Amino acid sequence: MILRGCSVEKGSALLLVLFTILLISSLIVSAVEYVQQDVDEYAVLNRRFRSRTLAQTGLAYALPPQVRNEDRALLEQGGKDSGKFRVVITSESARLNINVLLQNNHDYLLQALFRRWGLTSRQIDPAIAGLHHFTDQPSDSATPVATAAPTPTPPAAGTTPGTQNAGARFFRAFLSVQEMSLVPGFAPVMKQKTDWADYFTIYGDGKIDVNSVDQAMLELVTGVTSAQADQFIKYRWGRDGKPFTADDQIYRSLEQVRTNLGMTPQQFQLIQDQLALNSSVDRIESTGTVANFGSTITAIVNRSTVPAQILLWQEK
Repeated sequence: MILRGCSVEKGSALLLVLFTILLISSLIVSAVEYVQQDVDEYAVLNRRFRSRTLAQTGLAYALPPQVRNEDRALLEQGGKDSGKFRVVITSESARLNINVLLQNNHDYLLQALFRRWGLTSRQIDPAIAGLHHFTDQPSDSATPVATAAPTPTPPAAGTTPGTQNAGARFFRAFLSVQEMSLVPGFAPVMKQKTDWADYFTIYGDGKIDVNSVDQAMLELVTGVTSAQADQFIKYRWGRDGKPFTADDQIYRSLEQVRTNLGMTPQQFQLIQDQLALNSSVDRIESTGTVANFGSTITAIVNRSTVPAQILLWQEK
């Protein structure tokens, strides 16, 4: 009986030991998994922080006004930890300033643009009317706008010249391009052209930078043919036929612009006030990358001031 009792006690002790070992093992595995999760989370946060820092570094390199998009050795750099950044500088003045267009009643440009996107007059007219209605609404930010006597506006390709309205009125400017999406009647435009916002801006003086504008926008604003616009852009690209390289050329006078567009002085007079030789505002997009993690900072910047004036800062 005594031996049988000892066997039972030994069996119970063995089970207790095994249970204790199993419990300790489970606790160790859980602790390791918890620590590993913290390590992984820290690694993710570290890479995100590092990629954002790289994006900020690239943006800082791009802020001086003498830096151009052609300076790829400066604007594309890599580090020892496989991190890198890439910066692209574009002219915000290569886009249409919606506030300037509406203030000056340059509806013919909007009509021509929307028509190129495949919209019909039944869709275009309500969209433009809605944009005007939005800016005509009273608000604390509205400013008085005085317009002179009616003056002719230059025609775009396939459009009829319009006139500016006389009188004085209050104008409530769009505070962002995205606000245009709130306008009743603008939905067909957004549905037809999903990247419509890339064609507009609210920054700058409304003049188009001829040294940055693309072919389609140049055709729209000047009314020249596709062949004329193509030749104009190719001159900027230089002998290698590629943009943003060392042999790129710039237009240094509006007379040179007129000549290369193939326009008569009378024709050019109608649109010269809408053109500029440089950009008053730039868009800088800097992307930092570490492993599979990337951070992008987009800044709208006036680089002609000291220090540079950042008008908009977005991160993603």
